[in-house]
Amino acid sequence: MKKISLLATMIASILSGNAIACTTILVGSQATTDGSYIIARNEDHSANMAKRFISHPATQGDTSIYRSVKNNFSYPNPEQGLQFTFIADSDTNNQGHGSNGFNSAGVGMTSTETVFNNDAVLKIDPYLLQDGINEDAMLNVVLPRIHSAKEGAEVLGEIIEEQGVAEGFGVAFVDKNEIWYLETGSGHQWMARKIPKDKYLVSANQGRLQTYISGNSDYLASPTLISFAKDNGLAKFNKDGSLDFHKSYSRNVDNDNYYNYPRVWTLQNLYTEGLTTKIDAGGNYPVFLTPTHKLSIEDVKEGLRNRFESTKHDPYTSANPKEKYRPIAVFRTQQSHIMQVQPKLPQAIGEVQYISWGMTSIGVYIPFYQGMTKIPDSYNLGSYDADNQSASWKFRKLQTLTMTNWNEFSPIVIKAYHQFEVETTAQQRQLEKVYLATYKKNPKKAQMMINQFEEKITDKVFVLTDKLTNELFTKLTHNTDVTYKFAGA
Repeated sequence: MKKISLLATMIASILSGNAIACTTILVGSQATTDGSYIIARNEDHSANMAKRFISHPATQGDTSIYRSVKNNFSYPNPEQGLQFTFIADSDTNNQGHGSNGFNSAGVGMTSTETVFNNDAVLKIDPYLLQDGINEDAMLNVVLPRIHSAKEGAEVLGEIIEEQGVAEGFGVAFVDKNEIWYLETGSGHQWMARKIPKDKYLVSANQGRLQTYISGNSDYLASPTLISFAKDNGLAKFNKDGSLDFHKSYSRNVDNDNYYNYPRVWTLQNLYTEGLTTKIDAGGNYPVFLTPTHKLSIEDVKEGLRNRFESTKHDPYTSANPKEKYRPIAVFRTQQSHIMQVQPKLPQAIGEVQYISWGMTSIGVYIPFYQGMTKIPDSYNLGSYDADNQSASWKFRKLQTLTMTNWNEFSPIVIKAYHQFEVETTAQQRQLEKVYLATYKKNPKKAQMMINQFEEKITDKVFVLTDKLTNELFTKLTHNTDVTYKFAGA
């Protein structure tokens, strides 16, 4: 049975398609510099998989059924579906695998952080590989029907109870009031926790939620979460009598200590000074921490770009692809997103998705405001094969070139993209200021300003990326020429 449950876990990872090695950062409003809520994640799977950024229209009187493209899961679409954005895999024909997005009610969602439940619980309540909800279907089913972060956790929880899950995962929801984070416990068990407003949470392919307190409004769970664990001899309790969800339901194996937990450790030490935790002792890490200094969007970008720089574990500067500690920034990252909700601003400019295609450490984050009505065309193109039109492949080509000579090429790209982001941030503040002044008098003009901003920023970053690509090609051509000179006649 142990072999069977392990095989089931492996198959579930394959069926899930993509986010088998992600890193998630969640930050409460009192832990940020501007009072915003932030949920962010790197989606890591295949460097060849182009991603597409899509806006799904609102629906009226919809009686159709949503069907997963990865397994047999299906679920009725909402009759009155909200408009929502999502980033899709290029092989789903823009129909599925929404990894993150906002809906028109102002709720954001990121799915999923792949986690693993333990063998003992999966023997009794295994994943439903063929029929359970999976990463491919989750956002596209849940996001168009929810009006708050808490409702997102409740709706997804109900689906888990009724139809089961095909894989283990963690999913975050955000709105203007709070963040909720849900983790699976087994095929039909789950729990969710409201993130404390003055804390942050980091997850890296390992179940992070620990305490579950029944009857507490900061917690949600399947109705039988405690009784199921008790009845099957799996329950572990804390000294205060609360359920230890992690010890009861989550998995801990040796490779967590070098593949998963070091990512949590490095970010916790980046954001909070004076920690005494050890890099290989992940079971002892705190779940929620207060940052030493309040975190900004730039701090979250830094975290998602982390590669153990300035240490012997940086695999790129040392050209060591077999480095034991897996960094946060990996070449196979398909896309990275930072979703920000600024409660004091109108939704159109108060909700922003910062999206970076490909490897974060040599990528660039572009802000996309919720108020835009047209996504730049190049962001809705791309496939497994390289092309000259899609945004995904434009960035990936430069990143691939950079990886041929990290120590010489990456400083050029990193410096240029950093300067671009600094300038873009200044332009964002100006846009927001003018938008607020314009919207009261001329809403249509204010709306046009957002679309114009997005087109302008994407055009500028494409020009910069082409310039960098040609610069690196020039250097690589010279280096190759020197290497194969065969001179000396």
